[in-house]
Amino acid sequence: MAFDTTVKVIGDDVIYQFNPQLKQYALGDTGFVKNNAGSYVMKRSLEPEKGLDNAIKLKVVVDKALTGIKIKTVNPSGSATVNIFKHQKHVELEKLYHFYLNELVDREILKIK
Repeated sequence: MAFDTTVKVIGDDVIYQFNPQLKQYALGDTGFVKNNAGSYVMKRSLEPEKGLDNAIKLKVVVDKALTGIKIKTVNPSGSATVNIFKHQKHVELEKLYHFYLNELVDREILKIK
């Protein structure tokens, strides 16, 4: 999946737009970690009672040039996308999902389009 400037997560009605004026330090302030490829990755558990390794996660990746973003909800191993909006525990998953993404909007990493 390529990095885009606008992203719509499977099942969500909201379209998120990447802030092109983003500065690198803002990513560190919000919990992003630089990976071996130079991209910035933030993973958040959507099932906190299970811990990060065993839970469905929100995964947000910003490319190393700070020009695009990917947003996905993935299974515990990170190998497959999960539609949390059709999950049996969708109410709880959606609540945390929106909390984390709204935090990125508040910190001006994302905008709602």
